[in-house]
Amino acid sequence: MKKILGIISSRRKIANGEILLKEACSAGEEDYQLELIRLPDLKLEPCKGCYSCLIPGKLCPLGDDLYYLADKIKAADGVIISSPCYVLGPAAITKLLSDRTIALARLLDDFWGKPCVIIGTAGIKEWEGYTMSALMMMARSIGLDVKDAHMFIGALPGEAVEIEGALPRIRQLGKALFGEKRGAENGQCPTCWSDLWKFPKPNMAVCPICGQEASLIINDSSLVWEYGPSGPRLGYEQLKKHFQEWLPEKAQEYGLRRKELELVRNKYKNQGQWLTPRT
Repeated sequence: MKKILGIISSRRKIANGEILLKEACSAGEEDYQLELIRLPDLKLEPCKGCYSCLIPGKLCPLGDDLYYLADKIKAADGVIISSPCYVLGPAAITKLLSDRTIALARLLDDFWGKPCVIIGTAGIKEWEGYTMSALMMMARSIGLDVKDAHMFIGALPGEAVEIEGALPRIRQLGKALFGEKRGAENGQCPTCWSDLWKFPKPNMAVCPICGQEASLIINDSSLVWEYGPSGPRLGYEQLKKHFQEWLPEKAQEYGLRRKELELVRNKYKNQGQWLTPRT
């Protein structure tokens, strides 16, 4: 029996994301046990940027529910992440979790290759913004293998499964969790599936998520994308190097340069007045 961990980012009970997640589980061909975590129910603190978690043998000092969640991910055979789109991006709790990737990076070997599918929900088509790109980046940055992902439309709770084509598509996601991985869709980065692109030079595009490069060629009045090597940021070796080598080296460098940098910082120490709400 497969153990599936469902991570739900919405506070709303029995909302579209939760319904779609459960529908995806029931569509799989494996017997399964579903465990559910509602992210807003966890205590997740903002990252302090202290870099304490980069010291070998040390954990994040915040003492919240981050490692509880990590243990549940490690124990699962597959993970389904669901988030609504709020103001053109995923629910804020997902970014809070994503910011803690530095602490989770030491668990990369525990997470690497664990199958995952991602469900986004939005009220209006074409108002999805960067939601799916952010969710896929969050999952890939901790080593999960995103097998499929899709944005579903439905503003009212329960409406998303009634939209034409929604049920067949969510069932595809459910089958993909422990089945065949889909390829990038039209317009998506072939490495990370983001649909965001930067254009730093004429006829050149760069994926801001994974760094995939592409050349744009006009051919017979049509636009042709020619892709370079896979994006350099989200592979196993690249993640290990960034989070387990480069960042710890920068933390050590700060220790060596602390007095020098304090002279710079002290110039700004007493400027301005900090405001706090009165109780």
